[in-house]
Amino acid sequence: MNTFALRQVPLPVERGLRRLSRSSHQSMNKTAIGLPGKALGVGPEKTKTKTKKVRDVLSAVRTWTKQEYEEFRRNTKQFGRIDKEVWGA
Repeated sequence: MNTFALRQVPLPVERGLRRLSRSSHQSMNKTAIGLPGKALGVGPEKTKTKTKKVRDVLSAVRTWTKQEYEEFRRNTKQFGRIDKEVWGA
């Protein structure tokens, strides 16, 4: 697989690529690679992946040890608190 860089990409093209990337939940790289393939009527080469894709947070959490889970809970506990001064609650 080859690698190359694009230079002097017009701002409207960059913005459109970013918008399409966000809406399709793909990286800009995947989006940028896919567009010319679609325009040329060719698809990407199929590669075998040995890694399992994580579809959600729960599937990642289920692989943690009890110690890792407790550490995660301690480190994210602050996000459950509401700052009454800021939110007027």
